[in-house]
Amino acid sequence: MSKSHLSLLPFLALALLSPPRGDAQSTPSPVVTAASAPANDWPTYGYDQERTGWNRAETTLTKDNVSKLKMQWSTQLSTPPTNVALSTLTPPVLASAVSTSDGTKNLLLLLGADDTLFALDVNSGKVLWQKTYPNPIKPGRAATWLCSNTANGAPVIDKANGVVYFITSDGKLRSASLSDGAERLKPTDMVAPFTRSWGLNFIDNVVYTTSGRGCGEIIDPDSPLLAAETLSPVSTPATTRGPPRPQVTGPPIDPGLVSAMDVHDPAHPNLTYFYTSNGRPSGPWGRGGVTKGPNNTLLLETADGLYDPAAGQFGISVLMLAPKATRLMDSFTPKNWKYMNSKDLDWSASPIVFQFAGKTLVAVAGKEGVVDLLDTSDLGGGPPENHSLPLYQGPQLGNDAALGTQPSQGIWGGIATYETPDGKRFIYVPMWGPQSKKVAAFKYTNGPIPNGSIMAVQVIADGDKLTEVPTWTSPDMIMPDPPVVANGVVYATQTGGQALQNTPLPDGSRRDPTTTGALYRATPVSNLILYAFDAETGKQLYSSGKLITDWVHFGEPVVALGKVFIVTHDAHVYAFGVSARRH
Repeated sequence: MSKSHLSLLPFLALALLSPPRGDAQSTPSPVVTAASAPANDWPTYGYDQERTGWNRAETTLTKDNVSKLKMQWSTQLSTPPTNVALSTLTPPVLASAVSTSDGTKNLLLLLGADDTLFALDVNSGKVLWQKTYPNPIKPGRAATWLCSNTANGAPVIDKANGVVYFITSDGKLRSASLSDGAERLKPTDMVAPFTRSWGLNFIDNVVYTTSGRGCGEIIDPDSPLLAAETLSPVSTPATTRGPPRPQVTGPPIDPGLVSAMDVHDPAHPNLTYFYTSNGRPSGPWGRGGVTKGPNNTLLLETADGLYDPAAGQFGISVLMLAPKATRLMDSFTPKNWKYMNSKDLDWSASPIVFQFAGKTLVAVAGKEGVVDLLDTSDLGGGPPENHSLPLYQGPQLGNDAALGTQPSQGIWGGIATYETPDGKRFIYVPMWGPQSKKVAAFKYTNGPIPNGSIMAVQVIADGDKLTEVPTWTSPDMIMPDPPVVANGVVYATQTGGQALQNTPLPDGSRRDPTTTGALYRATPVSNLILYAFDAETGKQLYSSGKLITDWVHFGEPVVALGKVFIVTHDAHVYAFGVSARRH
């Protein structure tokens, strides 16, 4: 394996201040269409490389029959749940028509926090095969609910070659045959051990992931990550990057970065890094990792931290990278980034990319409760040295209190989009906390929403002018996960999780994140509920109510082949459908 990495200083600063206007920006290519999308698979987080959350091939479930959803099966997997690993199972991915020793099967694949990869029969829930990859590396720091020392990112399927890629807790990229789990790629270092990686993407035979919480432990003295990690986690003033954090002890932490593994030649994979910071702050955020832009460019959001391009710090920004994460091409940083840092209101969702009104747009969102629309041909608008003018700044939908974590409010994880057959374009967001008092009235509502909701806005074009019209809100939901959409129906889950992160003990002392803090964070306040809504009006079409008693963290409904699949913290996988269960 060969490795390359990027200089943090002059090159990136020049690239940011004077981004090249090459083909990737001057001639945007179309995003994925129904014709090129997988045939009712769900191969990656958010369904497609553009993270739209919209399965354009699903036709079995409709507005007319989704009210008849029934649990068709549930399967208990062997991964043991723990308090520190809030995500016991990753969101699943799905591959249809896989040839196995038992015949052609539709497979649901997911990775457990114990480094076990599972392949389930979509129709029955039976585990067809599972493989465990023990991590021989002993962590240098105790696991916490922030850094659980476990696998975290959703796998990604390469259907053409019949494999699934995933990253285990030792930081290695692995590839397994869909048919039987046989190893198809020599395990290859991609991130530091115990890194908290986000969902994998697979674009033109390159596997991508992002990481940025500073959980990874750099143990290789020759690692380029060690040379990049120069910033102390507490070296920047609280006034510019949020509350100070405890000093990290033990092995050096991984910096914020995008990792790109070129697997065109599986025998000689090539790894490239792009650093969004040289320490814990300013790391990439969003559960879907990178999003595909025009011409295989990459789009990502970064968390709170300094915005100082000359020092290699890209906090509170939206970045566009060249394919293979080789260089910075463009960026957007809001003018109020210092305020956002001071309140911990960073970008916290994976962007989505779609075509509308003759442009290829990227929608970005975060804890501030706003959905901004950017033009992929010029992310920041205005003069090259500015990079702070969105194409359209959306209304504040929630989080009037400007609360980043106590309790967590705003938009987290990911958003989704859908275009109706008659050309109406909607964006759906999971809002934690109540609706903003500043936003115009939504056309359709489903009662008070003090805890949270799914919100829908319609994107309207009037010539070159874009607007977002508040359209509907769901019933009250506790910590809703990112929604998805298929065939005119929006699917979403109330996770039931705990939105408070750092509530002190009765004596005023701080909870230990390895024990009492982890228990507090992993104790739900309600149960998981699966909902289905009319994509245009928000009318509730289905609710699972109290059917599922457990909760989930970092989940996502997967809708394909006439079924809806969800997972829970206690390592159950559930399938819902409208037809009789098939054996």
